Amino acid sequence: MYFDTLTLAAVVGELRATVLDGRVQRVVRPSQLSIALEVYNHGQRFHMLLSAHPQFARMHLVNTRPSRGVEGESQLLLLLRKYVLGGRITAIEQPDLERVVLLSIVKGPQARNHGDPQPEDLPEDDDDEATLRCELVVEAMDRRSNIILVGDDNLVKESVRHIPLAISRRPVLPRQPYELPPRQDKLSPLRVSAEGLRTLAATSAEADFARALVSAYAGLSPQVAREVLFRAVGASQVSTSPDLPFDTLAAQLRELFDAASQPSLIFDEHGAPRAYAPYLIHHLPDALVQPSMSMALETFYAARERLTSHTQRRSALDTALGEARERLDRQRRQLAEQAEQARGLDKLRWEGEMIYAFLHALTPGQTALEVEGQMIMLNPKQSPVENAQARFKAYDKSKNALAHVPELLRTTEARIAGLDETRAMLALAESFEQIEDIAREIEEQELIRPSGRKRMRVRRQPPLRVVSSDGFAIYVGRSAGQNEHVTFKLASADDLWLHTRKLPGAHVVIKSGAGEVPERTLLEAAALAAYYSSARHDAAVEVEVARRRYVRRVPGGPLGLVSYQGGATVRVAPRPAWS
Repeated sequence: MYFDTLTLAAVVGELRATVLDGRVQRVVRPSQLSIALEVYNHGQRFHMLLSAHPQFARMHLVNTRPSRGVEGESQLLLLLRKYVLGGRITAIEQPDLERVVLLSIVKGPQARNHGDPQPEDLPEDDDDEATLRCELVVEAMDRRSNIILVGDDNLVKESVRHIPLAISRRPVLPRQPYELPPRQDKLSPLRVSAEGLRTLAATSAEADFARALVSAYAGLSPQVAREVLFRAVGASQVSTSPDLPFDTLAAQLRELFDAASQPSLIFDEHGAPRAYAPYLIHHLPDALVQPSMSMALETFYAARERLTSHTQRRSALDTALGEARERLDRQRRQLAEQAEQARGLDKLRWEGEMIYAFLHALTPGQTALEVEGQMIMLNPKQSPVENAQARFKAYDKSKNALAHVPELLRTTEARIAGLDETRAMLALAESFEQIEDIAREIEEQELIRPSGRKRMRVRRQPPLRVVSSDGFAIYVGRSAGQNEHVTFKLASADDLWLHTRKLPGAHVVIKSGAGEVPERTLLEAAALAAYYSSARHDAAVEVEVARRRYVRRVPGGPLGLVSYQGGATVRVAPRPAWS
């Protein structure tokens, strides 16, 4: 999605109507690349978010009060408190066709209005304080985005990102002069003409005319170019041609830049916002008009940032679980080696028994005894009885040391199986709440070492409930805890229980009691079991079906791990509930 010049112009219009001449009474850093201001104006508080995120750079008003996300007193925050907190926003400027906004702020006697509330954590105004002037510059330019505090002497005081000369011809560093981003050598869409577009079509190397427009005209995002084409010719993708209606195209492009803001959002089939614009979008279906550009942006980016943070959260959890599995796998290999040693103890006992059996045939100083084709080595310095006793002593000592190895090996293998189940469920989690539910279970079961990260509080998620085509309730566990709940709380002894064969995945229960389950319902439940398993993307998956009475918890095993006596096996294609 494109936070372009038209979008920024719409936001600037809203800011001038709300926070211009307002007083900044709170400054926080929600993240390393963002700043939030609380501005008091017109008798109310407005919250403004400024972000230099490389994918989500923007500025707009938000409805909720942003919270602090960066701990500690950074140099930038200290300078913002000095120059911005308590100051008045005297001007909001956007250079023509640029994704740059300059907030002019004056702090001191000249900006004082004693009817305003005092900024947080500041004493009453001091009449002797000097007047301070600065500009807070927001450059919303994707990977080059920045938020820069510039003093009245045009020197950079601090910024969220330092840009050294080594990586840019336009450095952004403290105590260096500030320069606006260089203007692009492009035409202005405000003065577009049919003849200019005809010349572009004749000279451009771009086969797609939308791309040609973006490369030639300043301030045009790909979305704006495709909207212009759709309004002019009814298609958002048009080949570059001398036969295009250039008069109509020029008129539509000028109108788009001259028209009043009409913010809109496009939502996907799952209800998530997928596009926004400061105009009513025509080239995408079902545009919904929004109350303001800021509200449209807040809705869109809240969903995007949540998705990004969830992906990162999922990845971090999976990495930690993978490391835990590697540790358990090393432990399993060590226990397996010890178990192999335990199996060799029988030879020690057999050798001791054979030495006793052949005492009559042994002579002092003998070094070996051959029995049944096997050679038993003897210590010539010990008597035959001492040789036998040494075997029995070593046998007893090793047996006691290795007595718990088989149990430890079974427990470790069960924990590995539980981790695999959890990782499969994590990979299949479809929402923020599901990921955090799994994170909570991981924490409660101590599957991984604590990271010190503050986990977000979310309500525990219930198992998925689906009604089959025949009216049967089907429950699907999407975490270890939900699997436990579905199998041992919701299911009755005679209900059907389903799970993918030899693969981690969901526990699925058909609430049938002792009644007959139609084949259609059985196949639907099996398809769900396959879909919520590690084999989701396979063409066909084997799913085992058993009565719930034959499912047992694994003794000492982790949450949700079971053993069962399989009944029938069905082979189905994975399919979600809504297909």
